[in-house]
Amino acid sequence: MKSIQFLLLAAVLIISVFMSCAKGNEKIQAGALHSSDLDFFNSNTNQPVKMKLWYLAGEQQCGSTICLSQSQNKRKVALISHGAFGSPVEMNWLGYALASQGWLVVGVAHYGESWVYGKETIDPSVLTRFWQRPAEVSFALEQLTNEGLFNLDINTNNVLMLGHSAGGFTALALAGAKLEAGKSEHYCALASAKNDKSCGYNAKRNTPLSDEQIVKISKQQVTMYDPRIKAIISLDPALGHAVNESSLEEVKVPTLVVGSVENDFLPFKQHAQYYAEHIKNAELVGIKQGAGHFIYINQCEHNFKAQGVLLCKDRDGVDRKALQQQVLGHVFSFINRRGLNQL
Repeated sequence: MKSIQFLLLAAVLIISVFMSCAKGNEKIQAGALHSSDLDFFNSNTNQPVKMKLWYLAGEQQCGSTICLSQSQNKRKVALISHGAFGSPVEMNWLGYALASQGWLVVGVAHYGESWVYGKETIDPSVLTRFWQRPAEVSFALEQLTNEGLFNLDINTNNVLMLGHSAGGFTALALAGAKLEAGKSEHYCALASAKNDKSCGYNAKRNTPLSDEQIVKISKQQVTMYDPRIKAIISLDPALGHAVNESSLEEVKVPTLVVGSVENDFLPFKQHAQYYAEHIKNAELVGIKQGAGHFIYINQCEHNFKAQGVLLCKDRDGVDRKALQQQVLGHVFSFINRRGLNQL
């Protein structure tokens, strides 16, 4: 109960801080980088789905909801999944950078976690329903072909998927990664896991999962895979300690895993390195220089903590902006080497 109360308080604090930072739409100039927010409704889940788009803007009067520049590459589509209790707003640094290179970038706000839906929607138990995140991404991807949304016909069959933390797992789940029942609980009970902050999010169960529940979850995990995802960039991904090794061996798409080596939240070896070691031909980049888990979100000034770790304040001497530029160098190098600019 205390862990649930903590998560609720954390979520409320995030809401109060980031809502004050949200900016209204500015006048759009043709050819300029722009960001827009869109609202959809998923009738299958009876839930709203909010999306943030980063793109090169076209003429304002184009007869569509979003006016893309005529120079927009209609095949370069990238999606971003945020970390637990975050939002696409915190990924502005990444969204704008990709958009500047011709990508149509879509950030998905995960319902029940993200503050953008309002504090009354925050539900910490959503973290245990991990299969919902990939489903929300797939739904968002489907909406990009809605008639009247864009002035150009967007191809969504060759998508670059990115994510941070829980979003890093979400990206990998869309390519086939699956959790293994009981693995997280076993790992978090070990003395060696005491510094793994992700164990603090484990749902406390009075009884273990029944065989029937395990079978049901296994079937739900199969639906997480989306064949439209053709490449993955996972930034300091979470849940490495809970993911089934054999499922990672089945991941076939080009994959880049970036992780903080001197991690203050997710031990590098058990998360980022674990993923890369078991995905065939995956590329692993370890960010040093004191980088922590939250250097992958926007620079910020509030004092909110997650599991005792400050989101905005890095270790002494750490330059978050410089580290993000370093990460972008690896991101674009991966994109070029894998031929993703030729989509």
